[in-house]
Amino acid sequence: MTVFLIMGAVGVVLVLTSLIFGDLIDGVFDLDFLDGDLFSLTSLAAFLGAFGFGAAIGLGLTSLMFVALAVGAVTGVAATALAIWLTRLLRRDESASSFKTSSMIGHPGIVITAIPEEGYGEIRVSVGGHVRKLTAKAPGPLMAGTEVWVSEVISPTAVAVQPAHEPRELT
Repeated sequence: MTVFLIMGAVGVVLVLTSLIFGDLIDGVFDLDFLDGDLFSLTSLAAFLGAFGFGAAIGLGLTSLMFVALAVGAVTGVAATALAIWLTRLLRRDESASSFKTSSMIGHPGIVITAIPEEGYGEIRVSVGGHVRKLTAKAPGPLMAGTEVWVSEVISPTAVAVQPAHEPRELT
């Protein structure tokens, strides 16, 4: 039983290590082969930890080694499947919440560095909770604090903007 408990503890330590240094370790040891998440450090650590603790529980309840191994294998496979599902869920959320400059046409922003007549300034655009600072040009000069909207993408880091509210003369 001690061997199974040690395996479980090593698995937990590896899971914690993968949370902190996962990308670095996966990159150094190139563990992501075949299915990208199946042989990652996180999934292997989840299997090892669940197998060890599951086998220890099975052995403690029945005193039969084949039952302990079967319980360990079932819990290990379940923990691996859960780790893969959570990893994919996190990666999908990251890609869904990020945005590209090319998809910002029409989004509102605010000028943070004045835009001169024939030059560039800076704007701040918020999309999906993410704030991005971009270089911007406008058809005319715009002061800092002016509300704008993105009318054209010039490059991955530069856009053309239009004032959100055209200035009106008071009579």
